[in-house]
Amino acid sequence: MTDTIEGVVRLTLSEEDFDVNRWEGRVKQARDEAGRELLVQALEKHPGAVRPRRGERHGDTTLGHVVFERWRVKWEGQTTCLLDRLLGLARHGRVSPAVKKRAGELASRRTYREASTVLSEELGTPVTAQSVHAWVQPLGAAVSERELAPASASPPTSAREVVVVEWDDTMVRSQEAGERQFAVKLGIGYSQKERQGPKRWGLADKVVYGGVEEPEVFAGRFYVRMQDRFQVEGAKQVVVKGDGAEWICQGAAQVFPGPVLQLDRWHLLDRIAPFAGSPPRLWKRLRAWVFPGRVAALVRSLRQLVGADARSEQARQELLGYVTRHAQAITAVDRLRPQVSPQARPLLTHGTGAMEKNIATVMARRFKRWGMRWARRGAHHLLKLRLWIARCGTSWFEALNSRPPQLTNA
Repeated sequence: MTDTIEGVVRLTLSEEDFDVNRWEGRVKQARDEAGRELLVQALEKHPGAVRPRRGERHGDTTLGHVVFERWRVKWEGQTTCLLDRLLGLARHGRVSPAVKKRAGELASRRTYREASTVLSEELGTPVTAQSVHAWVQPLGAAVSERELAPASASPPTSAREVVVVEWDDTMVRSQEAGERQFAVKLGIGYSQKERQGPKRWGLADKVVYGGVEEPEVFAGRFYVRMQDRFQVEGAKQVVVKGDGAEWICQGAAQVFPGPVLQLDRWHLLDRIAPFAGSPPRLWKRLRAWVFPGRVAALVRSLRQLVGADARSEQARQELLGYVTRHAQAITAVDRLRPQVSPQARPLLTHGTGAMEKNIATVMARRFKRWGMRWARRGAHHLLKLRLWIARCGTSWFEALNSRPPQLTNA
């Protein structure tokens, strides 16, 4: 059965009152009014509205505020409105799913206050930052729950020769009592690079995962994503790059089969720089030993620095322990490079530039702006939503709700 609804738009424009901006505003207003009328007609013709008892419903849509009538029925021992359930309208809510989708898109890129301002202008009705927060947080929670659901079996693919993993964490300021800041973990994985310029490479199949999670939980869930995308268990080599943090080394050994740990050399240089002092010759010598991987010479020089100044003996000993502990990881990819094919060698770099870029784009632009403070749960859900939108594109909301609840009277 097919129903047709019609609407008429009438607009009187006077040449005496010619102003293109004013005319454009009046056309938009007339269009939205006609759209609301058509939407109400469509809702009241929906099969879910044809039931014994009638009730009025107010709602805010992307076309503005609408009022329509639908029927109430007894369903599973409760009085409900089937049309509300079919449309995805909350029982005591007044916004349509399309408004929540738009709120999620805005809040993932802007502050809640900025998102509410833009949304108010688009809807023509006032929207508070608290409302946007209340709509967005359940979306992030839904993404988190979806990640915990068993993944569908991926079609078998040929084993990857090299899969690269980069892990890091960054601190954000906390609004919770007794806590100044907390760590947010982020990880990326990839198995292919494509050249985008003479000296520029791009990641062709990047996977991004993040959350406010304990190291063991983060490692396990990241592994699930990697296994679903790359079948990492069958990979010939798994290279894990990071800054040498203990949670990275332990997490990689926990979930990946025989990982090759590579220490980011820029993090190493950052730790060495305070001990090089002002003489430029010493700094140049240390840099010259780090980049070609002359670990023995670097350790020997650092031992001499350790005994040179007793004022910072503890810090120097910590630096020496850090370099000694990760001596094999400084040159890991250098030893691995001759064992792989020429096509896989561009993956074997010393730095974590891709991760640092993702920290800047995913985390810093949204979570580390001036004056921002976060609750752990709120930051976790918003990060999940932000990554989900980046992953799915414009169809993110439909992908999140791809399995609607079944209306059964069992």
